[in-house]
Amino acid sequence: MTAALCITARLLQPYSHGRGEDGLPEWPPSPLRLFQALVACSIGRQFDPDSRARIAAALGWLERQPPPEIVAPRAVKAAAPYRIYVPDNLGDDVARAWSKGNDASLANYRTEKDIRSMRLDGEAVHYIFRADDEVELHVAMLCAAARSMTHLGWGIDMVAGDAGRGTDGISGERWIPGKPGGRMLRCAISGTLNALERRHAQFLQRLEGGVFRPVSPLTVFAAYPYARATDTAPRPFAAFRLLDPKQGKLCMYEPTRRARDVAAWLRHAVSDVCDGWPFGPIGTVVHGHGPTPGAQSVARFSFLPLPTISPLRVEGITRVIVVASAGMEAELSWVRIRLAGQELVWKQQPVALLEPLPSGDTVVQRYVAASDRWSTVTPVVLPGHDDCSARKAERLLRRAFLQAGFESEVVDGIKELEWRKVGFQRGVDLASRYLPPDKVHGPLFHVLVRFSSPRTGPIAVGAGRHRGMGIFAIDPT
Repeated sequence: MTAALCITARLLQPYSHGRGEDGLPEWPPSPLRLFQALVACSIGRQFDPDSRARIAAALGWLERQPPPEIVAPRAVKAAAPYRIYVPDNLGDDVARAWSKGNDASLANYRTEKDIRSMRLDGEAVHYIFRADDEVELHVAMLCAAARSMTHLGWGIDMVAGDAGRGTDGISGERWIPGKPGGRMLRCAISGTLNALERRHAQFLQRLEGGVFRPVSPLTVFAAYPYARATDTAPRPFAAFRLLDPKQGKLCMYEPTRRARDVAAWLRHAVSDVCDGWPFGPIGTVVHGHGPTPGAQSVARFSFLPLPTISPLRVEGITRVIVVASAGMEAELSWVRIRLAGQELVWKQQPVALLEPLPSGDTVVQRYVAASDRWSTVTPVVLPGHDDCSARKAERLLRRAFLQAGFESEVVDGIKELEWRKVGFQRGVDLASRYLPPDKVHGPLFHVLVRFSSPRTGPIAVGAGRHRGMGIFAIDPT
């Protein structure tokens, strides 16, 4: 990502006390918290009208920017809270007692308060804003404002601020805006600066005329989802059992020859029920026709046949799931309702009936629950030829995980990666015996992967991952 501006806050102590809207510890500090700190340390110090107008314009530009990416140190809750004693607001009573010659002390009017801070393993929090055409007009003023910043969070969370155009040398956990699976963080939006100025004016006038006027809370901001690159964001899915359309018995299809066919039948059924739906053309979502050939970031459905996994072995295909990209819950809900009772058709003849399954189905859970160790039930088709080189095969496998949507931090942190022609789970056939979908070519391998932390399924990687190949299940070992 090309950085227009990287604003850095270095905490002088390895802890943070800030709280979010829910009253829980907020880490990393939200972009709104940064914006408020910049406003507090910059615009109020400008007495010259021209300087005040320039910093106001710079802050106005900053509030209009998309939510920044955040790079912050790891943080955990302190093992135990510590207790402080906060003076009650009874100074008038104590002074009145003194005026009458009585003994009184503020020390007798304190309330216990237990605090649990976030303990940090680093000091620098970086906020990285994307470039635009106006950045050069405001960099100097925002750099000066950042270097005037003194606090980020509570008054005891002192920081040294800085800003610059580069991102070289920064390290920490990467928090990605818009990624589900993490937490909501508040961000400034257009109008936040004016709202802060109005609040400040209300604060200055709160006691005018001897009448107390409470200061209204800040409401001009937005909350955006943020998640670490390593956070798992489960993809929404709809699961179905395959029934014989005539007898109502459970259907079972042999995976080596039929995995691609079942996926194709399911995609055709989804295409039928999505005809005329309210979410736009179905070419991208159902058939994967992206804006550019080979685009990896297109939001779409995947059609995965699920072999039954018994305590003894992997068996035939009796279930299917339609998996959507993150953020496509509405589209998937539309499909889930209309697929119930839909027939899968081959050569103009119904071959199976779709019966909805709960997400807690025992077999489905082997594909969607969280685990750090996964292995394939249908082989991965490498996105290229390995030329019989183990090193090249590993590169291609890691590329396949990246293309499947895994962040680079997750792929780089893989602890164990094995591949071979023989399956890792009992009952899985040789990789070379599986028929890949049409126009999908490449070496086939069964794969075992162990991540550095548990990942949530469904997981499918490699060429043909949307059409029945490269499907992973939790490894029983």
